[in-house]
Amino acid sequence: MKVLFFWEPVGGLSLSDPCNPYAGLLEIELKKLGIDLVLGDYDFEKSWLEDCRETFDVLHLHWLHVFYRLDTLEATVERCARFTENLAYARELGYRIVWTLHNLYPHERPFPDVDRIARQAVCEAADHVIAHCDYGLRAAARYFHRTTEISIVPHGNFIDVFPNEISPETARERLGIPSDSFVYVYFGNARAYKGIESLIDAFLRIDDDRARLVLMMRVAVDVAYGEALEEMTRGDGRIQVHVSSFFPEADFQSYLNAGDVGVFPFSEVMTSGSTIAGLGFGLPAIVPRLGCLSELIDESCGITYDAAHEDGLADAMLQVRDRDIDALKKGALARARSLDWETIARQTADIYAGRVAPS
Repeated sequence: MKVLFFWEPVGGLSLSDPCNPYAGLLEIELKKLGIDLVLGDYDFEKSWLEDCRETFDVLHLHWLHVFYRLDTLEATVERCARFTENLAYARELGYRIVWTLHNLYPHERPFPDVDRIARQAVCEAADHVIAHCDYGLRAAARYFHRTTEISIVPHGNFIDVFPNEISPETARERLGIPSDSFVYVYFGNARAYKGIESLIDAFLRIDDDRARLVLMMRVAVDVAYGEALEEMTRGDGRIQVHVSSFFPEADFQSYLNAGDVGVFPFSEVMTSGSTIAGLGFGLPAIVPRLGCLSELIDESCGITYDAAHEDGLADAMLQVRDRDIDALKKGALARARSLDWETIARQTADIYAGRVAPS
């Protein structure tokens, strides 16, 4: 079976490509099952769909905004209309259409009504929808009226992507962090929905000279936001800020292995690849009870907090100090290992083949 896989347009389906490794990890396991993934063309024109039909059986969609978002509302509406029309044509040609609901809406939404219309159209056209958790399943029904032919397939781990060869002691030496420190780590993109400013504010309220905060921020989308965050940290020597447009996989171990706990203070979220990546390093997580996170993190591997409570994050950052960190680290790694790509690939292959019982 051959599948046209619409992933990040700047990347590819190899683990060597500079993009989210989710697709590359899934591709490796699907190939073992006789399924080949090939990057799809986001122009998505009828002639291209016709040319590909003899060779390809499935269209697997992911980030929908790439199909239609342009610089102006008028152009975006026109492009979205063409996309939905061509999606219907793909069904006429006999393609099986699958959509993975990674997030409810795009993180940046200049044209929110178009985002909603596009998702409803895809939910109407898709043969099957994949959600990463029960929350995603319910969200698809609530917001896009999709209640049948939808399955939960979890987001896989990143254990095989990131080298993990150095000890916590070595990691702290590299960062110049005292061995007796309690280290909170944030890593991920510097974008407003990540809530990083609330993390900085909560940490500044911790009156402990041994507390440390390490921010490993990829600044590629919102440079001004990244600069504002750096300015917030000035004057507190307990905070380290590490900024790059792209961190090589080999660098992650220096930051994550230095931490006692990862903190991911999202203001909105469905799934979190960064939280899952941290779990793969045995890094427990503090997360808000939003989206899939309250299903991912339990008492064995971290702490969840009420995102609507003013002191929820700060309280969680203090509470974790009283927990058995070694036990949490073991729980975090066990949780990551449970998100194995072999199982995920088998579930995905069944969806491609239409072998999943209606939900």
